[in-house]
Amino acid sequence: MTDPGQAVSTMYELAYTSSKAALNMITVRYAQALPAIKFNAVTPGEVANGRFTATDMNTHTGKLTVTEGSDPIIELAMLAADGPTGIFIDRLGRIAW
Repeated sequence: MTDPGQAVSTMYELAYTSSKAALNMITVRYAQALPAIKFNAVTPGEVANGRFTATDMNTHTGKLTVTEGSDPIIELAMLAADGPTGIFIDRLGRIAW
């Protein structure tokens, strides 16, 4: 949010960004409290490249297709029982919280 190189730094949707931060924290806390269940977060874009999926929500201004944006969602849905929990990923891999 504070990196002027990222488009989200100029988005002032207070409710959306606040709820997103809360969701990130609750993902981590649930993963810690209930390790037998997988709690992970995903973004359908590429954080490092500032690319996002074209959807109705962004008036189709994203550079990624819906198919490309669904890649990390499918990856998390297919996690093995011994897979990670409490992580955040995009289509390029794991993202630091």
